[in-house]
This record gives sequence, structure tokens and C-alpha cells, in this order.
Amino acid sequence: MPTHSIMPGHHRGHEGPGPVARGTHLPAEGHASRLSWAVPATGGFVLGLYAVFLSSQNGYSTLGSWLMGIVVALVSAGAGYVLIRERKKMVTEVRAIAYGSLFGVSMGFLYSLSGDSVLRSIEIGLLLGLGMGLASYYVFYWHEH
Repeated sequence: MPTHSIMPGHHRGHEGPGPVARGTHLPAEGHASRLSWAVPATGGFVLGLYAVFLSSQNGYSTLGSWLMGIVVALVSAGAGYVLIRERKKMVTEVRAIAYGSLFGVSMGFLYSLSGDSVLRSIEIGLLLGLGMGLASYYVFYWHEH
């Protein structure tokens, strides 16, 4: 009997075109994988802890530092989650700009917590965001073409 048979009692793996074996669960359209929440959650956690460290070293109270870290972690993790979930709906250029923008804003904000000037923080954020955007575009373009 062929391997794509759906007859009861034959539970062989599905190898190609034809009916899907009974009991096989196909992923739902738009189904979120573990990485779609684990990567942004980890990134937000690390970014939040670093924001706590920087703010506590530069004059914030203990409570203020932890509140700053929690807000930074939630906002960055939320933005990262939305970006990862919606990445397949974006063209390559827009996706690269989005990744570069998220990285640049995050790094510029962290640099501002170090106590340097706002203009220098903007400069750092723009340079790092541009670098990430170009690197992302390169990776996305070559993986798609």
C-alpha cells in the first residue's frame, strides 16, 4: 500500500503529494512559533536589565531605575514581537528599515541613559540603526533571492 494512504491502521509518515495521513496536524495559518515570542522576550529582558543598570549609575532612584527597566523591557519586547509576527507581510526594504529603526531607537535610548547629550544619543542611534538596517537588508535580500 502506498505511504500516502489514509486507511485506518496505517500510520506511516506523509512523504509527498496526496492526502495527509490521519492524525496529522497541519500548522494553522499565521500560527506563532516559540521564537516569535521567545526572541523579543529575551531581548526585552536584557535591554530592561541594562536600562536598570545604566539608570541606577546615573542618578535615578532604585524605584525609578526598576520602573525605567520594566517600561523599556515591555515596550521593546512588544515592538519586537509585532515586528517578528508581521515580518512576512512586509517587503524586504520595509522590513530592513523596521529592524534598523527598532535597534537604533533602543541603542540611542540606552546611550541617553548614560548621561551624555541628547544630540550625541541621536547620532549614536542613527548610526547604529543605519548599520542594522543595511545588515538586515543584505541578509533578507540574499535569503529571498
